[in-house]
Amino acid sequence: MSLPIPASRTRFAALSDQARACWLDPAELEFCDHGFENASLNRIIAAAGESKGRTYHYFADKGDLFRATLERRLAPLGTLGGNAEAIAGADRETYWTQIAALCRRLAGALQGDECMASLLRTLHREAAAQRAFAGPLALLRGHIERVLAAGQSVGAVRDDLPLGLLADVALNILITVDHWFAMNASDLAEGEEARFSERAFSLLMAPLLPPDNPE
Repeated sequence: MSLPIPASRTRFAALSDQARACWLDPAELEFCDHGFENASLNRIIAAAGESKGRTYHYFADKGDLFRATLERRLAPLGTLGGNAEAIAGADRETYWTQIAALCRRLAGALQGDECMASLLRTLHREAAAQRAFAGPLALLRGHIERVLAAGQSVGAVRDDLPLGLLADVALNILITVDHWFAMNASDLAEGEEARFSERAFSLLMAPLLPPDNPE
C-alpha cells in the first residue's frame, strides 16, 4: 500500500527548480556542515531569505526539509523502480547481469560526490535523520520486493523462503554496504572504491541465489 503524500510536499513539488533551490541549496550546505541534529532550521530559512510561515507552507519540519534535500541529490541517479520493468523482463541468464550493471551505474555516480557522501553519513549516523527518510526507504524496499519476485518467476532468485524476508535481507545488505562506503570511501586509495564496490555485489547476490544454483 502506498503512503499518503502530505499536501505540503505536493505544493513544494509544484514549484519551479529555481524556487525549490532557494531552500534546498542552503539546506544542503547546512546539513553537510552540521549533520541533522545540529543543523539549524532558522539558519536555513535566513540563508534562503524566506519567512518561517512560507517555509512551513512547504515543509512540516526540519526532517521534511532533510528528506527533500537528500531526494534532490539522489534524483540524478534514477530509482530502482525506474529500472524494475526492464529487469522484470529478463530471463534467468540475464537477470543478475542486469542488476550488476545497475549497481555499477549507481556506484559510479556516487563516487567522487563528497556532498552526497556527507548527507549519507548523516543518514547512517543519526536516528532522527533515518526517521525523516523512512518513507523513501519503504518505497525502496517495495521496489526490491518486486524485482526479487521477477527473479523468482524465472528461477534466478530462490523461492524456498518468504519474499518479504528476502527483500529485507537485500535491503539490509544494501544499507550495510552503503554505510561502509559512506564512512570509509575517503580513506581508500584511488581505484580501490570501484574494485571494492564490484566485489561487494557478491554479498547481495549470494543469499538470494537458488540453493541449487551452480554458480
